[in-house]
Amino acid sequence: MANELNDSEKGANKDKLYADEIKIDAEKVEMKVENFTGPYESGSTNCFQDLRKKLKRLQGQFISLTLSGCCDSIQGSVLRVDKGCVILTGDFGTRIIPICAISSIDACRVYAYVTNTGSLQDLGNTVSVINTATDTVIATVIVGNAPVGVAISPDGRRVYVTNQFDDTVSVIDTATNQVIATIQVGNRPLLVAITPDGSLAYVTNVADNNVSVIHTATNLVTATIQVGAAPFGVTIGNTPAGTRAYVANSDDNNVSVIDVNPNSPTFNTVIATIPVGAAPIDVAITPDGISVYVTNALDDTVSVIDTATNTVVTIQVGSIPAGVGIGRTLGGIRVYVLNSGDNTISVIDADPNSATFHTVIFTITKGVGNSPSDAALTPDGSKVYVPNNLSNNVSVVDTFTNTIITSIPVGNIPNGVAVGRVCSLI
Repeated sequence: MANELNDSEKGANKDKLYADEIKIDAEKVEMKVENFTGPYESGSTNCFQDLRKKLKRLQGQFISLTLSGCCDSIQGSVLRVDKGCVILTGDFGTRIIPICAISSIDACRVYAYVTNTGSLQDLGNTVSVINTATDTVIATVIVGNAPVGVAISPDGRRVYVTNQFDDTVSVIDTATNQVIATIQVGNRPLLVAITPDGSLAYVTNVADNNVSVIHTATNLVTATIQVGAAPFGVTIGNTPAGTRAYVANSDDNNVSVIDVNPNSPTFNTVIATIPVGAAPIDVAITPDGISVYVTNALDDTVSVIDTATNTVVTIQVGSIPAGVGIGRTLGGIRVYVLNSGDNTISVIDADPNSATFHTVIFTITKGVGNSPSDAALTPDGSKVYVPNNLSNNVSVVDTFTNTIITSIPVGNIPNGVAVGRVCSLI
């Protein structure tokens, strides 16, 4: 009928209504702020105005806000700054925050941290810090002997690095790029993963067949968990069954599942052991927590574990798959598998609503370095960072085109990579 709206018109009207609702809510907040006598009013007007000016300068940027007497920091992009409030958008949706409730503003940048395993004389025993906005190395941090694994805390303030020949974990302060603690763990620590709430870090000790649990508030080892033979990769996420850690036991051809929920009666115990392919090396969990992808180096496959049922499907990939990285992209949830034997990258569709779910939808063959070993995506899913062991560089993949857009020289034998938002007080 002539008076019916098409889909685009309906969408436009919906967007307008949504924008109007935000405007109305913002006006309500401003009215409340005018009558507010808090830390930034009644004698502190200048402080209030300074915060407002800072927020206006940060419009469109990703920041972290700490609220007075409230909760953990809130991270998101500054959509708009009005008279008495800031409108922030992020994973939580859209929130209107009174400026008078803000106690600190942190500016955030997205950095990639790459472990260089080789000798110190050739920039080994270091971590290269890459600014993903410019794809340049902005700092080089000296850590322990033969670093491999790396993980960034959810708040972006700490980086944990495993040093396999020192039997230690180095803790880097992201504000200063300095090592602020060294933690003794098990024999030959390889990889590390941090719980979603940032309270615990789990480290695989390949020569001890166990996992060290670090309490991040104190940087002390609070538990040791026995797993399978030669544990390599570890990943942690919130699954339908609860918060779980998955550990790839390379000599046993299986994956140990650890309950990492502190409120559970089976906390820090192995609650399941799942058979996978030959020589599982690395593991990664999807953002929705429903699937874990395991690279099997000796049979050129990836095992996909359904976290609700612990059932497994198998996907054929390239030669000697090593590392794996997962994230949300414009095309959906994607898995990037690094085939170290033929210098290619297999791209797997991990979106459960897709017709190509659990299949290789693309193979990147051009521009990949020699012996790619790991992968990590930027928070917005636009780029993937891939260290190449034998090229001493990092390949950067554009996830929209699945092409290598640049290569970044780093240290000697780059091995592991973690990408995340790092926030510093302004």
